[in-house]
Amino acid sequence: MLDGAFTSPKLRRLAAILEVPWPHAIGLAGLLWRFTAKHAPSGEIGRHDDEEIAAALEWPGEAETLMAALVRCRLLDRINGPARLLTHDWPDHAPRYVLATLKRRGQDYSPHYMSQESTSVVTTVDRSAVETTSSYSSSSTSALTKAYTSPISSSLVAGLCEHIWSLWVPGRKTGKAEAFKAIEKSIRRIVKEFRVEPSEAAAEIAERTRRDAERYVNALQLQQTELKFIPQGVTYFKKERWLDDDTEPDPTPSTSDIADRELERIRSIG
Repeated sequence: MLDGAFTSPKLRRLAAILEVPWPHAIGLAGLLWRFTAKHAPSGEIGRHDDEEIAAALEWPGEAETLMAALVRCRLLDRINGPARLLTHDWPDHAPRYVLATLKRRGQDYSPHYMSQESTSVVTTVDRSAVETTSSYSSSSTSALTKAYTSPISSSLVAGLCEHIWSLWVPGRKTGKAEAFKAIEKSIRRIVKEFRVEPSEAAAEIAERTRRDAERYVNALQLQQTELKFIPQGVTYFKKERWLDDDTEPDPTPSTSDIADRELERIRSIG
């Protein structure tokens, strides 16, 4: 999402309005989108109060000043009702995992976006190859569907699964065969739902797996958790824990984990 920010006139304007350097405006936009993805995935960011949003964006000034500038630059849209504010064009620009997370929760993007849509349709596939008209011809739709429903090479999938598996936390890589089945299932689901190439679907899973593993390893190094409390690879991939971007991996042991550890301690004493 930030790729287009470097040439966006909105952010140049934001920098001018707030009287901050242009890189600062880019940082504000990045934090805004990050906050939306983690805490308002439907796009209804206004369900959080202005002070909370400003704090998340590390804004040192008045919250009202920041919010007015974001609205003025069309990074936020004002709407009627309790939601108050929408992150502008969020369904078009949100990372793919956001919609997957919403679907897993039985939710969707805010219905307010439907009322904002124009008659033209913009796809998230290949905008240069697909004409953005109000509807696709049946032949165009058929060709597009065929491109992403053709059989996926088993050797390709195996290589993608191997790469993703290699990123998980060392010492917690049990159940490789079952984990591979789960990873392949996730890749195929993403390919079908979002009409992307298998390599692109795998790249999304790989990047999120790498980040989760890195956070767990850091927690281990800081002695904030123990290796046995980190999910085994098979559990992580079968439950698609890489989708849980709205929460940091929790290194805190559960009640059952604590009970098991206490039982081990008592047994060692006896």
